[in-house]
Amino acid sequence: LLAKIPFYAIVFHGQTHFYIEGQMLILSIFIFITGLAVGSFLNVCIYRLPRGESLIFPPSHCPECGSPIRWYDNIPLVSYLLLKGRCRTCSHAISPVYPLVEGSCGLLYLLTFLSHYLKTFSLLAFFKDILFISFLIPIFFIDLKNQIIPNSLSYGLLMAGIIFGYLEGSFLQSLLGAGTGAGILLGVYFLGYLFLRQESFGIGDVKLAAGIGAFLGWRKALLCLFLSFILGGLLCGLLLLLHLKGRRDKIPFAPFLVTGALLSIFLGEKLIYLYFTGWS
Repeated sequence: LLAKIPFYAIVFHGQTHFYIEGQMLILSIFIFITGLAVGSFLNVCIYRLPRGESLIFPPSHCPECGSPIRWYDNIPLVSYLLLKGRCRTCSHAISPVYPLVEGSCGLLYLLTFLSHYLKTFSLLAFFKDILFISFLIPIFFIDLKNQIIPNSLSYGLLMAGIIFGYLEGSFLQSLLGAGTGAGILLGVYFLGYLFLRQESFGIGDVKLAAGIGAFLGWRKALLCLFLSFILGGLLCGLLLLLHLKGRRDKIPFAPFLVTGALLSIFLGEKLIYLYFTGWS
């Protein structure tokens, strides 16, 4: 039905047109709210996984005073605004990362839905992309803060990518993508150790690249790596120029891989097309 909506919206007018527009609006709101709710759970993952804590028990609580968070204080985005970014019990400041993760997840879910809506809609491809995003968000923030990538996320990403590749009939492409992502970073890892006597990337980045490649396939995996190297190089150069980092300082690479992966999801086909056909 969704694949036919643009046709009906153009051909028919009046009440049918407004019905389709209203249906589209309702679906968009539902997808956005779902993304906010998932983002709330991803916040739990971001906080607890590096600490080796259970994602289920104990229930949500203030990390400062330990007070349980009531349901009405746990509404994504809304509760943070109503509480003015502070715990109701101890008034300790709540990290702005919480609403940032929730809002980012909601917007990315919505953007994914709209991007699929504008082309032939595939429910399997849509779920694949939102699951991919749901893995990428906690990886981004965990590595940014702790400079680690939990194996549960990297291995889960790899397995999910291969499973979706099988379901979509692109199992070989998924395997080639995983091999491409892991192989290139592993090669750079050994070259860095050989010439610089230090790790260029962590093994966690290699595992992450394999998982990203399993979802994207080998062509978009190459694009993702290219974009991540460019973005990483630009930021590192800027940090060195501003003397905020030294040449030996470590900078987490997963956020660049995640950014490259997100760009590949939404702009990958266009960027690859422009590369092979020229920018004219």
